[in-house]
Amino acid sequence: MKYFFIIFIIFLYINKITCINNKPCPCSNQKLCEPVSVGYRKEFLGFSVNNTHYPYYDWDILTTIGVFYDEPIEDELLCLAHSKDVRLVYSAYYPVDQLGNYTQRTEWINEKVEQVVSTYADGVNFDVEDPITNATIAQWYTELVDETNKAFKSINPYYSVTVDIAWSPNCIDDRCYDYVGLSKVSDYMVVMDYDLRSRVYGVSVCTASANSPPELIIEGLLNFTKLGISPDVLVMGLPFYGYNYSCINSNSTFDSKECVIPAGSYLGCNCTDAVGNEVNYDLIMDMLQDDSIKKSPLGWDRDLQSPFFNFIDPSTNSKHQMWFDNPESLEYKVKMARKYELRGVSVWNIDQLNTHNQKQSDPMWESLGIFFK
Repeated sequence: MKYFFIIFIIFLYINKITCINNKPCPCSNQKLCEPVSVGYRKEFLGFSVNNTHYPYYDWDILTTIGVFYDEPIEDELLCLAHSKDVRLVYSAYYPVDQLGNYTQRTEWINEKVEQVVSTYADGVNFDVEDPITNATIAQWYTELVDETNKAFKSINPYYSVTVDIAWSPNCIDDRCYDYVGLSKVSDYMVVMDYDLRSRVYGVSVCTASANSPPELIIEGLLNFTKLGISPDVLVMGLPFYGYNYSCINSNSTFDSKECVIPAGSYLGCNCTDAVGNEVNYDLIMDMLQDDSIKKSPLGWDRDLQSPFFNFIDPSTNSKHQMWFDNPESLEYKVKMARKYELRGVSVWNIDQLNTHNQKQSDPMWESLGIFFK
């Protein structure tokens, strides 16, 4: 009965906004204002936080852009994306403490439908990362995604509704979601295979380490499939950024690989990457090319399949260590995604490259494009 009520409300609402469209189609080809009408395919979802960088994206491999900024979608971006069959989906966050409020859920769905339909976009990407440890609340979240998907699909079957999820179903960061249920009510799920050191247990000393280690990625993937979730609804999310850590082990040499980091506090855990600072890939490359910064040779951890280097922070004259991903480390993981026959790959975020240095940025795009070869 609940679903019939929601669909009825959506039906009335869409009829209203269809009659009164405040924004005419900005494309010379009016068909480009229709939702991208492509069925099942392998995916590369790029999360975007900047509405001006799109001319520098690799349009040959992108299939979906997650719009994670408040500014309107540029007309040129809309027409270009749809001409390439690339979907534009809005980020969608819903407050966890209101998941049991059916009236607010319905209003929220109406708002999302209006946002997508009135701007000629292609759907939404749920990005709820709050702790949920109550099974009833987790079920409400699944219901919200289901209701949203049904509302969009009742308007156009090609609208996309996807969900971002933790790297493993084992209550990572207290996100005890109904992952099996979410896999059934969404088009696919983006596994956030980064920030994997948010909470580190079982160690006597906290040290800097890789942001996106393959061993943990595989562990999380297998944990999902053990629940009966098909790899074909899982998209591997990868980072275009790294972490800068302050090293407090004063007895170590400058070139020492071990970097003891300060204790922090994240959801009750003292050993966490929250004590580090996220750094965009383009800024890391600038540091490596800056001769005024004292730094060690670029290192490579074979077990973690990740690059790192030490440097002296000019502002504090103290030792730091940077862990990040580059084309080589990304290619290794993208080949894993292909080996395990995942639905696709994703990147947070595609605006962390140097838009004026193709020689530097092209290999990063190419490392993701390997998924389709």
